[in-house]
Amino acid sequence: MTSSASTEFTEYVRHIGDRTGLFLAVAAHTGARRALYPGSYLDLTPSYALPDVTYLDSDARARKAFAEPGAALGLARRHRHYAQSPRIGFVAGDYRRTLRELPAAEWDLAISLYAGPVSEHVTRCLKPGGWLLVNNSHADAGLAAVDPAYRLAAAVHHRTGAYRLTTDGLDRYLQPRTPPHPTREQLHAAGRGIAYTRPATAYLFQVGAAR
Repeated sequence: MTSSASTEFTEYVRHIGDRTGLFLAVAAHTGARRALYPGSYLDLTPSYALPDVTYLDSDARARKAFAEPGAALGLARRHRHYAQSPRIGFVAGDYRRTLRELPAAEWDLAISLYAGPVSEHVTRCLKPGGWLLVNNSHADAGLAAVDPAYRLAAAVHHRTGAYRLTTDGLDRYLQPRTPPHPTREQLHAAGRGIAYTRPATAYLFQVGAAR
């Protein structure tokens, strides 16, 4: 019998589109095994590609779904693309506060998709050399671009149902159509991403070894 939480997760993936291919491509490129997903809501697909994922969200619907025994793990076991048993954690709360309470330098990969300025709050949680997957929603790709803790490592494109990462010509990305690039303060004031001359579906940044 399908649980209510399993249905919630499945219906949400159907609504937003299955991002498993995105996380598989990122995992293959980075070798990441442990991921942290602030603002995840009900997007469980990282656990289909990565064996150890910690989700973080303040929404009551997400808290209820992740709290239902076995629902998330059952789906991850069914859809996983790796051999070992999945590990799933969930932290309830606003990431701007709760990320400060999590261990430092613990995760290989942070995920920021449509959740606001995650990049500014999650850096301390990433291992040296760790990775940030981010899109241009809420200007977070732009915020990462002006943050000295990060360097652009790849651009992610999504065409004909497949995700592809490119490391060629990265200096052509994150170039504003109307220079100069906004400052951190200007991006926060605007609250949305700006137009770039060469847009990508998402961007992969890497944290420097020294912060």
